[in-house]
Amino acid sequence: MVLTENNTMKITILGCGISGLSCGVKLQEAGFTDIRILSRTLPPHTTSDVAGGLWFPYKAEPIHRILGWSKVTFQEMIRLRGTSEAGITMTRFFQLLPHLASNDAWWSSAVEVYRPLSESDILSEFPQLPKGQFPSGFYAEVPIAEPHKHLPYLMKRFQERGGRIEVGEIERFEDIAGTSRLIVNCTGLEAKKLVGDAALFPIRGQIIVAKNTGISRSITIESASEHSEYATYTIARSEDVIMGGVAMTGNWETSIDEATVSGIIARCAHVEPELSAPIILQHKAGLRPGRTEIRLEMEQLSTTCAVIHNYGHGGSGYTVNWGCAEEVAALAQTLM
Repeated sequence: MVLTENNTMKITILGCGISGLSCGVKLQEAGFTDIRILSRTLPPHTTSDVAGGLWFPYKAEPIHRILGWSKVTFQEMIRLRGTSEAGITMTRFFQLLPHLASNDAWWSSAVEVYRPLSESDILSEFPQLPKGQFPSGFYAEVPIAEPHKHLPYLMKRFQERGGRIEVGEIERFEDIAGTSRLIVNCTGLEAKKLVGDAALFPIRGQIIVAKNTGISRSITIESASEHSEYATYTIARSEDVIMGGVAMTGNWETSIDEATVSGIIARCAHVEPELSAPIILQHKAGLRPGRTEIRLEMEQLSTTCAVIHNYGHGGSGYTVNWGCAEEVAALAQTLM
């Protein structure tokens, strides 16, 4: 083990999105003081900035680990809600299903307010929907971390406790292994090149940011096809509404597709009529870091340097970040 003169372990975190920042904060809480974040891009130019920030497990595996991470993240977000600058709000969340649900939502034990929805419940909340389209669903009250507020808050929190944030990138871990006892790999999709991970793949997303004119509920519609490239959802934030979207596996395109825009508006307006003529503030597109399953494990690079991999979170970055960060901190403590 390599220690500095003041008996602190040098740590470099790669990536300054929601995962990298969460790890930085949790490592500081665990007592580590010599930490820097090294990232090619910083907020507001990361993949995390494109996200809606809704707590909801989506496009990530394995479920049994995600449930635990999601529980931890839910509780941390509830605590942060008391800090105004953290940008955490709560929303009434409806998941509508095109079939009868045989069980509760697999994530239900992670939240505090939850109930299954019958078709009559759904039609009462959404009277414009045709009978038979959504025979069941789930209701929960969940937090949203608004990225344009939450990421700067985490950066400030990390830096105020002595953390350093630097712009830069590496081609291999060996470039910094000589100056770091621990490297935390939160590079997302970039890990495909950095570590040659063939299990990583892009999941293209595209959203509309519209002015919120009074919408207080958020909606996700489960597709009738498991392999659908369309993802219909609305996320009601304090000042805007996120309208989505697509989930195109293997698609690397990050430019805005105009045909997709009209499709998003039509699908969202079907369940939220007020969005039929949205006041559009912005269009965004980005690539979710998909993987066959989230990679969170430690690897010993040499006798003096280890790396903890924490990437492949798919569409669940804001749902598992604090749980994953706690596990990263626990792994780091085993090196002391």
